[in-house]
Amino acid sequence: MIRPVIVPLALGSALLPGLACAHAADAPGQAPFLGPWAASLLEGFRLGQILPWVAGCLAVTAAFLLVGHRMRRRRRALRLEIAGLRNGPRFSAVDAMCHAVWKGRTIEAARLARALEIARDTTEMDFTASHLREIARRADRLILPTNFYWMRDGLTRPERMVIFNATVSVLLADGPLTRADRAFLRTLTRGLGLRQDDLRDLARLVAT
Repeated sequence: MIRPVIVPLALGSALLPGLACAHAADAPGQAPFLGPWAASLLEGFRLGQILPWVAGCLAVTAAFLLVGHRMRRRRRALRLEIAGLRNGPRFSAVDAMCHAVWKGRTIEAARLARALEIARDTTEMDFTASHLREIARRADRLILPTNFYWMRDGLTRPERMVIFNATVSVLLADGPLTRADRAFLRTLTRGLGLRQDDLRDLARLVAT
């Protein structure tokens, strides 16, 4: 899922220096490479000097996104190993709940207890609190919709709804949803590919 972002950035970083060279090579009195309408804009911003810097920034951004993507995949592999499950709906539910047990910078005890109860019931595995705590410690702390895109693969709508409902139950274990909890649920909703129509009565929980 990271490729649609990185490819344009990489192409942009490769193309911009060429545009700068083309602009620098324009002969006096000749229409600039990007057309006469852009002449004043190009001169105003000193395009030949700025574009290499822009290309460098795009290249660094693409590299940063790629490294972050690989680190997230590595952490997910570690969580999968700790859980002792196959990659599928059961692990997805456990993984989403282990992201939800965090409240601020700490793992909230009531949420962890609720996640443990649901994990045992849905996976029929004898998890312990230590198991889930270790999984949670390797959860992504920067939460973006792309963090959960991988859960869409091979999951039916009912399975995705189970993951969402289990996560809501964990978040509610210590009281009403906070603003951060609602933001997390909106992110999870987009990551799972759920629509407001899918949520029905739970739509109010993720409404702005």
